[in-house]
Amino acid sequence: MCQHIPENKTRIPMTPDLLTKAARELETMIQHERNQEYAYKDHTPFPPACQRLLKTIPGNIFCADCGATNPQWATITYGALLCLNCSGRHRSLGVQLSVVRSIHMDSWSHKDVLAMLEGGNTQLNQFFDRHDLSMSSTTRNTHDKEIKVVDRYETNAAKFYRKNLSLHVTHVKESGIYKGRDWSRRRTKGKKERYSVRHKSEGRRKTLICERTIRNSTETRLSNALLA
Repeated sequence: MCQHIPENKTRIPMTPDLLTKAARELETMIQHERNQEYAYKDHTPFPPACQRLLKTIPGNIFCADCGATNPQWATITYGALLCLNCSGRHRSLGVQLSVVRSIHMDSWSHKDVLAMLEGGNTQLNQFFDRHDLSMSSTTRNTHDKEIKVVDRYETNAAKFYRKNLSLHVTHVKESGIYKGRDWSRRRTKGKKERYSVRHKSEGRRKTLICERTIRNSTETRLSNALLA
């Protein structure tokens, strides 16, 4: 069972120019892919600055599923890093649930790298914690059946997470040059707030229209009654 690890010990500090270097590498990947028929035609390694940036994300110096140090494998579907053993368990789930790649040996697309930079082990495990699917709660016996950590990826909660991460990555990709996790989250939060205000405003507008329609209808009936 994994022990709680203080937040300041689950990440490597980010240098000031690291994000700029990573953004340049991502732009180079985009240009390269535009010159190819598809993203994986040539072997494209995970860019070095992006690798370093990946290690600065909270929780990413430990395996998302078992807590082993220095994970070198990834589940792109969840934007999380895994150790070799846990990556094998993810492969057994099938690509419809978890796409697994080696950070150093496999080819990567621009969108795959973005998924890793916008995901994160702590983010994923905090999500599972809220759904009672933490590493500790999924390694127990329930009705004489052992529930393993990897089983949580077959739940509706996991389906919700992977779907929304994919949508988020698409929005980040469409927003232009990569500006980092903090920027993308502020942008997403701002969109939600604007939508909320607009939704409330539209709701009030509909209410006013409804009230006006009712009032006009009442006045019409009253007028007809007076003329009768």
